[in-house]
Amino acid sequence: MPELPEVETIVRELQAVVPGARVRSVAVSLPKIVKLPVPRLRRAVLGSTIRHVHRRAKLVLIDLSSGWTLVIHLKMSGQLIWRPRRGRLRVGGHPIPQGTTGWPNKYSHVIIGASTGTLFFNDQRQFGHLKLVKTSELEQWLEEQEYGPEPLADDFTVELFLDLLRHHRRKRLKPTLMDQTVVAGVGNIYADEACHFARVRPQRRIASLTRRERRALYRGLRHVMALAIKHRGTSAYVYRRTDGGRGGMRPFLRVYGRGGQPCRRCGGAIIKTTLAGRGTHYCPNCQD
Repeated sequence: MPELPEVETIVRELQAVVPGARVRSVAVSLPKIVKLPVPRLRRAVLGSTIRHVHRRAKLVLIDLSSGWTLVIHLKMSGQLIWRPRRGRLRVGGHPIPQGTTGWPNKYSHVIIGASTGTLFFNDQRQFGHLKLVKTSELEQWLEEQEYGPEPLADDFTVELFLDLLRHHRRKRLKPTLMDQTVVAGVGNIYADEACHFARVRPQRRIASLTRRERRALYRGLRHVMALAIKHRGTSAYVYRRTDGGRGGMRPFLRVYGRGGQPCRRCGGAIIKTTLAGRGTHYCPNCQD
């Protein structure tokens, strides 16, 4: 599943090309992926203009002039394709076999035709979804989803992070970091990377962390997220940017996906294990 840096990369690249496009058609071939009646979706978006593309947590948010916002969650295998009338194709998300040729194909579940191009929402495994929320009620709706704070926001202070950890002191570290009600947008990759930055093992109970370790973890989260956005995401197995290329973060990963390889900090062998059902990587030599 794309994490915050990957979704942010997709959003930034779409924001550069789709605003101003007027919606002329909406086709839905898999109604279950749209969490509302299809006729209602069409009434809300047809004739509207795309105003802004932004993000909250792992959600792609597309504001329309009609007063509605399209809320898209790519989940495990979602893909957004923007095929402009002029210019290059843009593909973001999970790469799908033959997913960038022969549109629409069997994975093209939502197709939004616009004046300057066509937006395809493809999903091979059908876990993703599209919702419709009133733009004026979007902030309230997001609050109701109980997403935690954004790790790169100005108001995500070290004091706030320490307070969040105190509320979950009996839990293990990595599953807590991945809990979207604690911190938004953190997934498997960057939880491992933040723990390595802070020199703590992801299996640790939060109560066992010293104040110094907790502050280092705060710095680690912000560092790895900012670095991943700078390098336009990680191409760990499946993710692609909207221009179809690989994200550039993978060479900078310190532990994730590097089981059995030497730690980039101390040279010890990286261990891959399972924690809360997720593949987890850490260095037993320099992470306590």
